[in-house]
Amino acid sequence: MNTPDSSHPASSYSTVVAMLAAQLDIDAATILPDTELATLGVDSLTVAELIFDLEDKFDITLGDERPSLIVVQDVVDNIDRYLNQKSVP
Repeated sequence: MNTPDSSHPASSYSTVVAMLAAQLDIDAATILPDTELATLGVDSLTVAELIFDLEDKFDITLGDERPSLIVVQDVVDNIDRYLNQKSVP
C-alpha cells in the first residue's frame, strides 16, 4: 500500500483525499498518492472545483496557473508548494 510522501504535510494530503472522496462520493481509502485522477473519474470541472475548495481551505491563491495534475500526489505537491511560498516572509 502506498502512503503519502513523507516530505509533505499529512494535513494537505489528507485534505486533498477527503475533498476528492466527498466530491466523487467514493471511499477515501481507495485514493492513494499515485492514483490517477482520470481513473477516479475526475474531469476538468472537478479539478476546478477542487482547486477553488483547496484555495479556500488553505487560504492560498493558485492564480491562473493550472499545472499538469495527473495523480493525487501532483495535487498535493502543488498545494504544498504554495503553502511553502506563503510561509516564507
